[in-house]
This record gives sequence, structure tokens and C-alpha cells, in this order.
Amino acid sequence: MADARTGTPSNQVENLPYDEREEDYQEFEEYDEVTKPANRPFYKRRKYWIFCAILTVIIVAVAVPIGLFVILPKVAQTILNNSKMGFQSIQITNPTNTSMTMSMNGKLSNTGPFSANIKFPEPIEVYYGETLLGTMRLPDAKASGGSGDLIADANFNIADEAAFGSFSADMMSNEKFTWKLKSTVTIVALGRTVNDLKLDKDLDVLGMGGFPGVEILKFDLPSDAAPGQGINLVIDTAMNNPSPIGVTLGTIVLDIGFNGTQLGQVRATGASLLGNSQSILNLTGTMIPQTTPEGLATVSSLFSAYIAGASSETTARGVSVLPDGINEVGWLSIGLKSMILKVNLKSPTPLNIIKSITLGPMGMNWTNTDAYAPLANSPGVVAGFEMPFGFSLNVTQVQNSMTVIYNNKSIATINAAEWGSAVTTKDANGTAINFALPPTPFAIAADSHADFDDFVNKLTVGATQPFTVSGIAGTVAMTPIGEVRITGIPFKSDVALSGLQGLKTDPTVINKLTVIGGTTAGLQIALDLTMTNPSQLTIDTGLGDSAVVTFGMVYQGDNVGTVIFPTLDLAPGVNNITAGALFTPTGTAGGQALLQQYMTNQVSVVDIFGSTSSSGIAPLAAGLKDVQLSSNMPGNPAQLLLGTALTILDDTGKTGIAMASVTVNNPFIPGLTIKSIKSTVEYNGRALGAIDIPELTISVAGMTQQASQPLPLSMDLSIDSLLSLMIDQAKVNNLNAEPIIALGKMAKDPTVKIPSSVFAGFNLPTFVKAAMAGLKVDVTMSVDVLVGEYATSLSLVQKGVPTATDDTILKLLPIVGTPIAQAIVDLATLTFDSVMINSPAETDFTTNINGLIGNTGPFDADITFPSGSGVAWINGGNTVSIGQIAMPTVNAKADIGAKLALTNVPFHVTSGESMGAFVGYSLQAESFDWEVTATNMTVIAMGAPIPGIHMTKKVTLKGFNGLKGLSVEKYDLPSNDPNGIHLVLTASLVNPSNVGIEMGTVEFTNEFQGQDIGFVKTAGLALLPSATTPIAMEGTLTKQTSEAGLQALGDMFRLALNGGSPNLIVRGKSVTPASGPVSWLSSAFASLSMNVTLPSLGKQDIITGITLKTMTLDFTGPNPYSVMTSSDNIEANYHIPFAFPLSITQVAEDMNIQLPLGNSVANLKLPMGPAQTISPGLLKTGYTNQPLKVVDGQHEVFNQFSKILTTGPGVQFYLVGTADTVAETAAGAITIPGVAVSVQSTMVGMNLNAQPAAITNISVAGGTPEYLIIKQNVVLQNPSGLTVKVGKVSFDIMYSGIMMGKAVVSDMVLAPGANTLPAEFHLAPSDSHVRDAFLSGFVAGMTFNLNIQGGPDSTAVESLHEAMQSVKTSASITGITDKLIGTGSTAVANIWNMLQLTSDRITPVQVMIYNPFDAPLFIKSMYADTIWDGKPFGTVNQEVGMTVPPKSSQLSPVVYMKSPKGIEFMGTLLPFMLKYPQLIALQTADVPFLIKSQITAVVGGENGYTGNVQYAQADAIFGVKISFDLKPPGAVLPPALGGPAPVPGNNTTTTATTGTADPSATPTSTPLPVEATTTSTPDSTSASPTVSPTAATTVAAVAPAGPIKKRQEASILETGPLDQSPEQIEAWLKAMVNNLAVNEGLAAPY
Repeated sequence: MADARTGTPSNQVENLPYDEREEDYQEFEEYDEVTKPANRPFYKRRKYWIFCAILTVIIVAVAVPIGLFVILPKVAQTILNNSKMGFQSIQITNPTNTSMTMSMNGKLSNTGPFSANIKFPEPIEVYYGETLLGTMRLPDAKASGGSGDLIADANFNIADEAAFGSFSADMMSNEKFTWKLKSTVTIVALGRTVNDLKLDKDLDVLGMGGFPGVEILKFDLPSDAAPGQGINLVIDTAMNNPSPIGVTLGTIVLDIGFNGTQLGQVRATGASLLGNSQSILNLTGTMIPQTTPEGLATVSSLFSAYIAGASSETTARGVSVLPDGINEVGWLSIGLKSMILKVNLKSPTPLNIIKSITLGPMGMNWTNTDAYAPLANSPGVVAGFEMPFGFSLNVTQVQNSMTVIYNNKSIATINAAEWGSAVTTKDANGTAINFALPPTPFAIAADSHADFDDFVNKLTVGATQPFTVSGIAGTVAMTPIGEVRITGIPFKSDVALSGLQGLKTDPTVINKLTVIGGTTAGLQIALDLTMTNPSQLTIDTGLGDSAVVTFGMVYQGDNVGTVIFPTLDLAPGVNNITAGALFTPTGTAGGQALLQQYMTNQVSVVDIFGSTSSSGIAPLAAGLKDVQLSSNMPGNPAQLLLGTALTILDDTGKTGIAMASVTVNNPFIPGLTIKSIKSTVEYNGRALGAIDIPELTISVAGMTQQASQPLPLSMDLSIDSLLSLMIDQAKVNNLNAEPIIALGKMAKDPTVKIPSSVFAGFNLPTFVKAAMAGLKVDVTMSVDVLVGEYATSLSLVQKGVPTATDDTILKLLPIVGTPIAQAIVDLATLTFDSVMINSPAETDFTTNINGLIGNTGPFDADITFPSGSGVAWINGGNTVSIGQIAMPTVNAKADIGAKLALTNVPFHVTSGESMGAFVGYSLQAESFDWEVTATNMTVIAMGAPIPGIHMTKKVTLKGFNGLKGLSVEKYDLPSNDPNGIHLVLTASLVNPSNVGIEMGTVEFTNEFQGQDIGFVKTAGLALLPSATTPIAMEGTLTKQTSEAGLQALGDMFRLALNGGSPNLIVRGKSVTPASGPVSWLSSAFASLSMNVTLPSLGKQDIITGITLKTMTLDFTGPNPYSVMTSSDNIEANYHIPFAFPLSITQVAEDMNIQLPLGNSVANLKLPMGPAQTISPGLLKTGYTNQPLKVVDGQHEVFNQFSKILTTGPGVQFYLVGTADTVAETAAGAITIPGVAVSVQSTMVGMNLNAQPAAITNISVAGGTPEYLIIKQNVVLQNPSGLTVKVGKVSFDIMYSGIMMGKAVVSDMVLAPGANTLPAEFHLAPSDSHVRDAFLSGFVAGMTFNLNIQGGPDSTAVESLHEAMQSVKTSASITGITDKLIGTGSTAVANIWNMLQLTSDRITPVQVMIYNPFDAPLFIKSMYADTIWDGKPFGTVNQEVGMTVPPKSSQLSPVVYMKSPKGIEFMGTLLPFMLKYPQLIALQTADVPFLIKSQITAVVGGENGYTGNVQYAQADAIFGVKISFDLKPPGAVLPPALGGPAPVPGNNTTTTATTGTADPSATPTSTPLPVEATTTSTPDSTSASPTVSPTAATTVAAVAPAGPIKKRQEASILETGPLDQSPEQIEAWLKAMVNNLAVNEGLAAPY
């Protein structure tokens, strides 16, 4: 309805911004009607001016407070928001796990135009990201002119140690970070104090950035650490900190590394990092020993780079921070641990550690084709060196590459790149490396050839030659950290070589001179020289044309030839050298004189000169050109004439001409040809004859003697001359007529003893022949000769030339009769040294006989046997004829007799039976006797034959004595035969008899241990007398069918393969000479039996390799050092020294594991079991449940063995023992016991540390007060063939270096491949912060990278302690993803409580909590922030005390959420109510909240494991309802919501019209229209309404009303929202808030 007088809608009061009640109008007079006043101008009205005055006062009264109380705070807040804060330095001291002291020096800027005092009444909250790090209090600060200083020493209290540790890691690593500072600020400005200003400011601070540009100021390794600990290490480091934040650290510990290898650990005490400056850390520690090739290689490269002055990027990783030197500060340690410093290690200057080089004896070898690249070598180079460090060092190998500097110019390089051995010595002069320079090219630079020529020249003629070497060396040294290979060591040193001094220090001696050839140019001479090299330089020109060295040869001023060295090889000291010379005597006086001196054995002094052409090697020629030597040339001691022979012709007496033959000795190697001769022959000064032949040819081959053709000799035949010659010669030979007298005595008495000396030279010719023996004459001659092809002349005088005469001067011979000859034969003796029977047959064969007919008299004789001789065997007292020999003529010598050397003498068997008996006897007997007879012999003595002589002699010969000397030297079993194994023997048969025989093909049977094991035979066998006969035999080890035979064969193999010598009995089986069987020989051979020993093959490595492809080790038994083992796949490589095929079918072993070889660690005995030969030389076997027993005293070695198998890639060891085998062969199934085994084997390790483990099937199964029980499966990869049964094992679980607890595997069995092991993880970190962070991440589904490592108590098995302790692997564990807040959570909010402004807003809540664990979960307390639409909605913080069963959901007891008080919360509540309008209709709304909680929970029930879990869950659905209970006094509740109905009366009633209801609303949610009754007093006047912008959109605007008469208009407060539109609900809620505020005495906020 509209007012009838004004036309104003009656519902305009709804536009007022406050609740309008009847009492509001009581101060006004009520009028029933309005009286219109008289009209006059408004400015003349008194009320107008009164109104203006009042309005002015009101404006002033309102504006000033507004400016002071409303505008100033807003301006101050704006300035605070826009101001900037920065710190020049923040120094952290006194750090603990919960606090620190911060000394800060900062600046405030952009603080506005006014001077102000800034106060911080509340602690400053410091956030990093969304995490509160801690709080601190700041002192007051002053700002003026837009800036100010902020200087404080503040105590910083850490709120979250784990978070602060994470922050400290970022602070140290990042280039910058941002702090958010939150607090309340009070500003005093313009005389006013403005409180409760909000500080919410980001503070950008430079981080430490990983400390860029870290410098090492000092790096020292002063000494050895304790034995086995490495090297003491000292490092001074400059840390550049770009951040204003500094920290007092105290003691810090760092791990030092390089290229992934840990070098050691260092620590600094009293350490402090200053902000914005450089800090010096004095670090000390040890460089630890390296035990892997990779670690040693890394350390080697580091040392090499440092010594060479190169830069190496090392790393320093934080380990811990101990401010007080004892206790660790966690957040500092976390920060330090997260940081990896990259530090360049470089020596300030390259280190000259090689101080000097001394060359010992040195070789210069021109053995290659390049004259300017000779090979240099030296066996004794000494390098003095000095390390910059003090630790012990022993160099064992060196390499080097050097440059030779001569006259300040680099002329050559010597690159000895191969490593050679070295010896380190120490003495008073320091440390030296002694090593050899191997043959290495002395490579001369192309532009330095002339320099090298000069160098060689001075070295050749001078006493010493200095030069300089520089280059790069490498060493291998033993150090306390292991064997280090240091390369790239620079060096430079002055050195010197002693010179050759022109080879003049000692004379050059010609030891031997030999003429070896003659050409038209001259005589070719070979020289054997002794030359002294005074230097330590060895020169070798190699081979070939370029190796030749020549010198000129001068005698008496004439050039007489050239000395030629095919190669010059001079070593230090005395050298015996072979050289050559070309001698040219013809044409010069000096040459002829030198030749005459030489041929007459006289010494001559010869000069030798070098020249520029002395060598084809240019630098060597430059050195030799200035060499000048003198030497004594020896003469030739050989005689040209060795003798002459004189022959008297039948007519010499008439002509005076005899014939002489000259024996010429050629002392030269080339041939000697005499072209003319003129000579005279004298004896004792008397002429005997002369020879004069101008042309002839006598050719004598080199180094031989040659008799010339007969030459006519004119003789002096006068009686005086001949008698004088005979008389003088008789005196010379002491001859007389006694021999003839002696023959007469022998004729009378044959037994007379006449010394043979009586007949020396006599021999029954004439006395003349005896007298002429030993004739020597003097010869003077002149000859023209050719030596080779060189023509020259010789004039010689040679005295005492032997001259021979012959029987031609004998005309009459004395005759000695037959009696003398027979007497001599009777007294003679006959012996046979050897008899050889050739080609035996039944009746005839030939023989070779060696022997002696002794005591044949004092002169020579020839004996013939025209009728042959008979042979009979003297058998006891019987003489049995066995054959007839056709004897040839034999020659007897005086006092010696006739030596018999007869071959192929026919022998005729006179009786086969007797011959068989004789041979059989001789094969076994040590000796036997023959009787040899002969008739009609002829003896030729004293120049005449003596016939009719006969002889009977007994001869004793050695028997064969069983042929015990048969020796097998070598044997082989190369293949199979049809009935066994083929046998090949190489033997020798020692024949003790001096009778030999050609036996032909023979066959023997072989017996061992009484068993016939086979046979051998050979063809063409000939037993030589008293000789060793080699025999090659072949046969068969025949197949054995009896146990005894198989055992014998097996024992024989065992002996042979173990290096023994089996003893066999060899029996004669058959013999067949080339002509066929011989009965007398076969019967004798069948009786032969010999003991034979097979030669040792040496101890054979039959088993050459054993590979344990699979193996089960069961450590769960009672004795940790008696491990039960099994294997189904053992492969053994075997090799026998024979090629015949065999297959091993069974094997037993008794093996010792040795580490190293010779040190037995454990024993494994395997019984006989099946085996399979899977390929030639390879067998496979296996076994089950046999103990591996560790040797007493070897437990520690076995522990290491187990450790390597557990975490290493594998281990090499030795298997030493014996094996018994059963081998299937063509000779049967042979058991070969006791085969020695010593092999190196490799067992692949499980290498558990090589790849991370996997963790699956994670289940939180319970808890105790000490730990949380997490059951899981751990998957470990075992790449080996090992199966290891360990039993119960526990591992330490580490997270970020913190011990988290132990994982226990109750029965650990690791099989090859992937192993899924049920494990129980006992989570029990000692740090509660770590515990809570882990649990929080776990329930949030985070993945944690864990380190799994063994510890001293990982296993109770003693032998596995070290193995399990060495396990260091990693694994990731992912938490649960189940949501802990489930469907069914409820919250019931009291509307009055939520809308009031002065008190905390409390809402009862029940949370549906899901327990994701497999154990009861006791919720002890809960702290939760509830966030809706990104805005804080409330906080729950109270004890809960509920238990949730495993894998179940349960509604919590009622807990109370506290929402913020004050008007600000309306900014959250109003949108919330608008979002869920059904709440007004008392309906439940499912509302998603973000819950950020911290829950104190106990896993496993109330007595389980306690932890504080931070948990956040987005979109946690709560069923939210509102309650209108407990309405406060004065609160208005519409009837539709349970309020009172309107009271009827005289008041004007207006009906509020609303818009159309939401058609989508349910009937219960749509409130009915409500009539609101408004009463106005007669004197009421309407107040100017204040209209909410929101409300104005739904309700028609109302113009200011005139005076109202007795009316009240219905308000939304009374009617409630007319529908669920946002506008209605918002207007109603604001009206409710206003109402409640007014009732509480506050101004209505809306």
C-alpha cells in the first residue's frame, strides 16, 4: 500500500541500513495529519541559518575525527605495504636446534614523507613459502625522509626444525630466497599512534649460492696417517659468501671427493662464515686409502693434475655441523649436507719435483734407416726428485718423454712412453728414482741436423759433452693410499755424457790379422781388434751399407790400404771388434816393406786416420773425421813351405836328377798360386840341390796345404856329400845298427823282450830309410804369386824345411824268417770289443767285429786269414760249434797290435739248435766265452810275407743280462684301437752286451700289477753293441673286463697323471727279422722278461678350470664356519696329456678354497657322484648338502670372501685338492683316484649394492612404544648363480643420512634373479621431527628414497657379519594414497553464534576418520585448519581419544571448530551461506573443505607407536547444517524459522512484496510471505536510509520520506528471506548481523 498523502510506498523503510523498530519513533510527536506552512524564501528563514550552523559544526566534528581515525590508519597501512626492507648483513651466532641469535643491519626505504617511529609489539613470524620457520622480536625503528635503519640483535626461535633444515639447504645452495615476514606493527606519526597495522612483506635475500668461486689457499699432505689410515691432509679454503647472512659454525665436517670418489674427510674448528665477504676455513683430516682400480685411477689423475699445475674440480660435501664441537645442530647439518662445493684444486705454480737427471751408461744405436733418429738407451738413469708433500712414497715404474736441448736449442726428442720398472732410493742427498731408458728413438728435428753433427763430433773427440733435457714424466708409486699413477710431471735438467776422446786413451791393438781374400785391387784382410772406449757411451751403427765405418791405413808415409768396420759397435771400456782392411802393397815401397814384414812374422806400426767419408751415417761421419790412431800390426807366424818329399829314380845315379815334391802351406783364406820359382836347397850350409823353373803353376786352396807336382832337383851325388848327410842325420835321429842285432836275438829266443824303440824308423827296410827320417833342409827362394786375384812377389828364406824320403832308396831288405813270425802269433792275444749280427737268418748272416790282436811284437805287421776262422761256444766244459767267420786281412802295429774294425764279415751258422741255445743263454747271462780258431795265416813283416801261421784264441764277451736297461722316454695315447686305446712309445734300450743284433719286428706284452694290460711292437729294431738304441713302438692298452684289470689300469693312470712313474713288466712275445722268422732267435726272445718304468709326465694339471655356475650356501646351520652347500651345475674343464677319447661319468672331490694360492681357507669334500661330459674337455656335475668347512685360523679371510660374494661383482680364488673320477674309455670304465687339482676359479658375486632394491606390498601392521611396524616385500636382484640362505637378517634404514629404523627379514634366502623377501620395517627414528615428517609424508602418498645398509648386528651368523655390514643399497618407498577423512563427517553450526561479532564462533564437528593401516589407530589429539574456498574457516585443536579399527572408518567424538571472531569472518561466512542456501531451510549441505591437520596418533592401539602427522586433504566433504537454537536476547527470528507470529493491532499493516520465488526450490525450502507490522508514533520523522548495495538490487529504492504518522513497515528481519535467492539471503543475514551487533551494544556494520 502507498501512503495516501505522499504516494510513498509503505515498504520504503526496508531501504534503511539499520533495523527499524517502533521504539525508534517514540521521540517524535505523532501527527494524524500534516498542516502546510506559509510560503516564504528559505534563506530568510531562521531555521535555515540554525541548520547551517549546526551542519558546519557537525561537518567539522565529523571530518576531523574521520581524518584522524579513519584516513590516517589507512594511509599508514598503505605506506607500510609499499615500504621496502632490506638487510646488508645478518650474522647468525649461538645456533642450536631450536634457536639462534641474529645480528642484523638493515635499511627501510619508501617509508613515506612523514617522520615516524615504527614499533613491533608482537614477534615477527618468518615464513619460507607457506611454512612458518620461526619468530623473532625486533626493536623499534625510526624512519625519516622516506628511509630508516633497522639494527637489531634478535633471538630467533625456530618453530619447525625440519622445515628450517630444508630452508637452510636452499639458503646455502640457491642464489636467492624469499622470506615472508608477518606481524603487527605500530606506527607513531603526526602525533598519532596507529596500532594493529598488518605487516605482510616479502623479503628477498641473496642466498649463499653454493659458495661460488671457492678457492684453495693451501693444500698439503704433510705426513702418513696411522697405518692403514692413509695420508694426513691440510687444506686452507677461502669461502666466498655472496649472501648478507653469515653463520658461526663451530666445528664442521666435510667429505672431500673427486670425480665421484671419496678422497677423505676433513674438519675445521672455530669455523665461521661471514656475510658478503670471504671466510677462511682451516681444514685438517686424512686422505683415505683407495681399494678399487677406479678409486686409484681418480686419485692418480688428481695428483697428476696438481703436480702439473692443472686445475681439478674437487667436491666437498657436508657431513655435520657441531657448533660446540660435540653436539650436532640438525638444521645446519641438513643445510651443509645438501650442499656440494665444487672446488678447483690447482697448484699455484707447476711443481718441479724432478730436480736433477743423471745419465749412466748410454747407448746410441743407428740400427734404423734414419741417421737422425738413432735409438738411445740407458740402463742407469737417476732422477733426483722432491715431492711437495711429506707422506711416504716409493716409485716402482716410470715413463718419460724428453726433449734434448743443445746450445740453447731443442734438437731432439726421446719419447719412452712404455712403463718401465724403477727403484726408489734415499740417502743424505735426498730421494732418487733409478730406472732404465729403453731403446727409444733419439729423434733429431729437421732443422737441427747440423747441431746434432756438431754434438756427435764433440762427443767423439772430447772428454765430456754437456746438454739439457726437459720433458714430461710419469710414475707409478706406492703410497699410504695405494698405488698411484702420476703422469704429466714436467722436468728440466742439465746432463753430460763422457766423450770418446778420439779413442786415444788406450792403444788400438790388432789381436789377429787374417788374409781372407784377394782382388785385383788388393788383399782383403780380417782384423780382430781391441779398442778402448773411455766414455760411458755405446755406439752401434747397426747392419747394412750405412753401418760401414772406414779409416785410411798408412805405413812409412805411403797409403797402403783402408780399414773397414762392417758395423761399429763400441761399448764403454775394452771392446773386441772384428774389422776388415784392403791392403795394397804392390806399387809402393811402404807397401812392399809392410808385406815383407808381415810374411816374416815381424811387427809393424801402422797409422789409421778418419775422414768425412768414414761413415755413411752423416752425424757419425762428422764425429769420426777427426779420429787419428796408431796400431801395431803383427806378422804372420805361418811357414809358406811345410815340407818336401824326395824320390830317387832308377837312373838318378846316372843323371844326378831326382824328383822333389814341395808341400806349400797357404796361410791365406783365398787361393795361392805360385807362377815361378827359383830356389836352392842346403843342409848344414852345404848345397844339396837347386830348382829353377820360370813358369809353372802350383795352386793351393785357402788355408790348406798342397803338395806340388814332382819338380826336377839337381842333386850333388858325391860320396862325401851323401855320407855326410847320412852320418849327420843318424846323429840327429840317434840311429845305430842295434835293430839288426835285436832281430838276431829274437830268432834265437822268441820270448826276448826287445823295446819297440829299437825298431823306431827301422821296420826291416834298409837302415837308410830309418836314418833319413826327419830330414830338414834350408830353402832360399824367390816366387811370383797370385793371392786370390792380387799379383805380387815374395822373397823368402825358410830354414828347417822337413824333407821326406820313400822306399825308392831301398834296394835290399833284410829277411826275417817264419819262426820269428809264428812265435809272435803264439804270444799274441785276441779280444773282441764288439760284434754286430746283421740280417740274421736260419743259416747265414754278416757281422761287424771290432777288437784287437795284441802283443804282436815291437814292429808292424799285416795278418791274413785265407781259410777264415771258426767260432765255438764254450758252454761249461763243452765247446759247441756255432759258426764260421770269413776273416779279412788285419794290420798290426808295434807294441799296439792289430785293431779290428771289420764290417759285413760273413758268418755261417753251423747248428741252429746250438745257436738258439747260445742266444737264449746270452740274453740272460752277464758274459759268455767263444773259442776262435784259424789256419794257413800269412804275416807280412819287415817288408816280406811270412806264410803258414795258425792260431787258437779264447774270447770273452759281455752278455745281454736280461736287457735291464730298457727305458721308456716318452709315451702317448693318441686315439682308440678296435680293442682298446692306441699306445705310442718312444724308448731307449741300453745293451750291456758287446754283441749286437738286427732283430727286425719285435712285439712285447705289458703287465701292470700282474694284469696283462696290452702290447707294443716295433719294426726295424737293431740292438747295437754296448750302445743305447732308440726305439719307437706302438701298441694297444687292451680293453679290461675284470675288476683287477680295471683297477690296475686306473692305478696306472693315477700314477701317471700325478707325475708318477708306473712300473711295468715287459715280456718278449715275438721277433721277426727282415728275412723272416728265425727259429733260434724266436726261441731265445720268448724267454725275455724286463722291468720297465714309464717316464713321469710331470704333475699334470688335469683339471684346468672349475666354474661354480650355481651354488647354494646355507648359513643357517649351528656352525657359521661349516656352511652346508649344494650345486646342480658345476662345470670343470679338464685336459689329459693324451688325445684318446674318454667320457667322465662320475667324480668325487676333496677341495680346498685357497686365498691366495697356498693359503687354504675352507675345505669341501664331495662324495662320488654322477658327472656328464658335455663337450670334449668339459664336464658337468653337481652335489647336495655337503659342508664347506672353514679352516681354523682362516675365519677372517672367509668373512672377507663372503663379503665380496655378497656385495661385490665376484671373487677369484683357487681350488686345490684331489679328484677321483670314473672315465669311460675304449679300455673300460676306469676309476682314476687322486687326480691333483690346482685351478683358479671365479665365482660371480650377488653384487647387492649394484642396483637399488624394490619395496612392494607395504602394510603398516602395528606398533610398539619403541617403533612402528611396517610389513613389506623387499625385492633384491641377485645376478649371480648363488643361492644364499642367511636366516634372520636386519638392515639399517636411512633417510637423508638419518637412521630410520631396521628392516628385519626373518628368513632371508637369496636365489639367482629377483628375490621377493617379506620384511618387517621397525620405524624408529631418534629425531621426533624426522619421525613426524616421515609419517606425514607417508600418509600423503610421498615417495621416500631410502638407503638400506647393513650393520654390525645385521645377522647373528658370525661368518656373515662383514658381508651383511657391507650391504649398501637404496630403495624407494611410497606412502598410502587413501583419504583419511571419509564420507560422513558432519558439522552443525549455530546461526546466532556464527553471526555475532564479539565472541569466538564455535561449531561442533564429527569427523569420519578412515584408518588405512592394518593395525588399530588411536587418535590422541587433533589440530586442524579448515579452509573453504581458499579462506580460513576455523580451527580444531583438542584431545580426541578414539581408536579406529584396521582398514575401517569411524566417526570421531564431537570436536569443536573455532572460527575467527569479528566482522572480517563475515567475508567468508556470507559467501559460504550464499553458496549453500539450503542451509537456511535447515537442510544439510555437503561442503568440500581443505583440511590441514596435525594429528597425534598411536599406531597399534593406545600402547602403540606415537607420532605427529601433518595431513592435508582437499575436498573433504562435511555434511553441514545450521541450528537456530539458543537465540540470544533481542535476536529476531522470523516465524518461518520458528520466530513468533506478528501481533494484530491498530498499527498500519503493510505487506512486503517479493519477487518470484525460485521455481527450483523445494517446498520446504521456500519460506511463505510474511506480513510485517510497523507502528509509528505521531511525532515520528523518517531517518535517511542507508541502503546496502546488495539489498538495493532486490528491493525498490525509496525516496526520503516525510514525517510518518503512526506506522511501522515490515522488515526482512521480521519476515526472513522470502526465497532462496542470493539477494534475499544476503540481505537477511546482514540484517541479522546488524541486529545482533546492536543488541551487543555495537554499531551495526551493515
